[in-house]
Formats: sequence, structure tokens, C-alpha cells
Amino acid sequence: RNYLFLFARLTPQQAAENALAMHVQFISMKTTGTHKGRSPLFFLALACLLLVLVSACSKKPGDEDLIRQAVHDAAEAAEAKDVRGFISVLSKDYSDDYGNDYDAARGIIFYQFMRPGEISVFIRSLDIKVTGQSAAVNARAVLVRGKPVKGIASVIPGDAEAYSFRLVFKKEAGDWKVAGAGWEAVGVAGLL
Repeated sequence: RNYLFLFARLTPQQAAENALAMHVQFISMKTTGTHKGRSPLFFLALACLLLVLVSACSKKPGDEDLIRQAVHDAAEAAEAKDVRGFISVLSKDYSDDYGNDYDAARGIIFYQFMRPGEISVFIRSLDIKVTGQSAAVNARAVLVRGKPVKGIASVIPGDAEAYSFRLVFKKEAGDWKVAGAGWEAVGVAGLL
């Protein structure tokens, strides 16, 4: 019987509980003789596999995953026009290629989010290179303002703007924050 399906979408706690239940079942089969010809080696191998699955389920996300999540969180905050959520990704030491610091960026974001119309953000590519406590991120995104857009397939090039972003992330107190940025407009058609 294949027990692997039991662990496909379980939390580490649930996986550990299932592993314990299977161990109790094994002990019961061994004492009652109902293990149907399976050797103790089979059950030892199964127990080792379960330990590997439990440890894999509890693995922490790496720095690249955390940065990728921060970028997606910022995009979601932009779509929700959530100034606080968007700014939470910025370092207090933020500065960009255009001379803006943290306070100036906060003001610009506030102004942009207060303008009428919905904002849709589609991240088309994300290249992340982590070096110690900093990371270089190159992202390409399509931004649509005004009309609600359900997906990238429904974007009309004349209604959208595309940008190439160069971001510098720094690790601050365990969180990845944007410490620097630069961007330039690029052709929309190539990103759709």
C-alpha cells in the first residue's frame, strides 16, 4: 500500500502525527502478525522516508524566495492601493536613481494611489542574485491604470506601460527591504 499520498499537502504537524499513527500501526501489525510478509526492513525504509518528508515540509524559504515574495507583496499592495503595504517593502535608507529618499518615495506612492482608477500590475520576469546581505533584482512589469484588467491576455497595449526595474534589496533584521531602485520605460508589446 502506498502511504505517500497521505503526506502530499500536510503541514509538518500533520505529517508528524500521521507518521506516529503509522508507527503505532506497524507495532500493532508486528505484534499481531498482520504485516503480510513485509520485512522489518520495508518498515524501516518507510520510516526513513517519512522523516525526510517531515523535514522537507518544515524547510524555511530561502532568501530568493523571500525576495520574490516581497516583490509580489508590493505588486498586490499597488493593486489594492495600499500605501502602508507598499511602503513596508522599502528600507528607511531607501534612495533611487532620481534622488528620492524614503519620505519622497512615500509621497509619490501616496499621490499615485490616490489618483482615480484601478491599478493592475503584471510581473513578467524576475531575476534575483543574492550576495550575502544584499541582492540585485531585475524585474520587468506591465502596469495598467484606469480600467480593471482580469489578466495579462486582456491588456490593450495602448492602455498599459511597461518598465524595467533595477532593485537593490538589503536584509534588515531578517527582512528583505528595497534600499535602492532605478527604472526605465520599455516597449509594452515585448512583455505581453
